[in-house]
Amino acid sequence: MQFRRLIVMIVAAAGYAPTWANADDAVLSLVNPSGRIDIPAKAIIRVEPSGTFAIRNAETGEVSQFPLPHVDLCLSDDIRKRICNLTRQIVGQPLAIVVGCRTVSKPIVREPLCTRPCFEISTSDLAEATALAQQIRSATGSACAPSN
Repeated sequence: MQFRRLIVMIVAAAGYAPTWANADDAVLSLVNPSGRIDIPAKAIIRVEPSGTFAIRNAETGEVSQFPLPHVDLCLSDDIRKRICNLTRQIVGQPLAIVVGCRTVSKPIVREPLCTRPCFEISTSDLAEATALAQQIRSATGSACAPSN
């Protein structure tokens, strides 16, 4: 622990704000060469699988649903701010999503993730979304390097 504290002080002195959680607490990590955010279970507000995406027509109020299997991941304000800061720096670059020491997705960041309280992790189908949501919910704390 003393060693990690020293690294944090050195990194902070260099002008970089560290974004990792205690390695024992992290259940999900977002990784890019420019930065890493380890997300502890306590920062996850909601994780739910979904097979559709709904859009409400502002004029008519009609809701249209489209097939789009994904996991809705809602995070605490402090983690969302960190994600916003990181994704501002890495537009056009990949961001690995690591769960259980396995890269589950590696999307290209098309815009900073700063405006929504929840994020979506795309999957192939609802069964995969359900399995991924369960894996995130039951992940034990371990900060890992991305791997396939």
